[in-house]
Amino acid sequence: MSEASNLLRLQEIDLELMKSKKTAAALPQRARVEAARAASKKVAGELTKIVGQRKDIEIEINDLAESKEFFSQKMTEIQTGTYNQDFRNAQEMEYNLSLLAKKIEKCDFDTDKLLPQLETVERAEANARALTDKLEREEAAQLDSFKQAMAQITDKVKALATERERIVAALPAKMVADYEAARARFGGLAVETLVGNRPSACRVTLQPSSFTDIRRSGAEVTTCPYCKRILVVSTEGEE
Repeated sequence: MSEASNLLRLQEIDLELMKSKKTAAALPQRARVEAARAASKKVAGELTKIVGQRKDIEIEINDLAESKEFFSQKMTEIQTGTYNQDFRNAQEMEYNLSLLAKKIEKCDFDTDKLLPQLETVERAEANARALTDKLEREEAAQLDSFKQAMAQITDKVKALATERERIVAALPAKMVADYEAARARFGGLAVETLVGNRPSACRVTLQPSSFTDIRRSGAEVTTCPYCKRILVVSTEGEE
């Protein structure tokens, strides 16, 4: 390949590399993975609260059950005469039995209030765990898709980088330095072609004298007198 062709191909490669970098940064899977992780973190926080609420309710229900069992045992002891306290009369015993019965009734009442709360919290916990599983699957799927897309981009970038190294090695060091300087200055578009008497990038029509000088020089590669990009001379478009 000629120096002109190598320069144009070098620019094509660099523009493709820039495009690949932007494509990688804009992959939708990346945002979806981050969104799934953020949602999972939020759900995990909510799940921790819900589990705490469930445990608190369960502790209350267990405490009430133990209290009810205790009061029930005392009633049995009184009724069977094994209670370690002598009552002065039947009225006093009935009073104590009535008091214990009310305490048992209160335990049942409080338990009945807590059971619907426990059911609600258990449903919320089940829903949160199901959502956590769904988000984990979504994150895994998007991460796998992201890795596949990145692998394709990476393979392309490696191939382009290899070709770039070969082209750079074939060009004079001064030309490569000029190209890199122009590429940095013009945001990647360092090389333009002369089509007719108009450079393809700046599109400022050359003065007849400038056009004549370029043609007479016979140079394949020169510098645009206007924008100072590297100018590849082309016969395309000439009459």
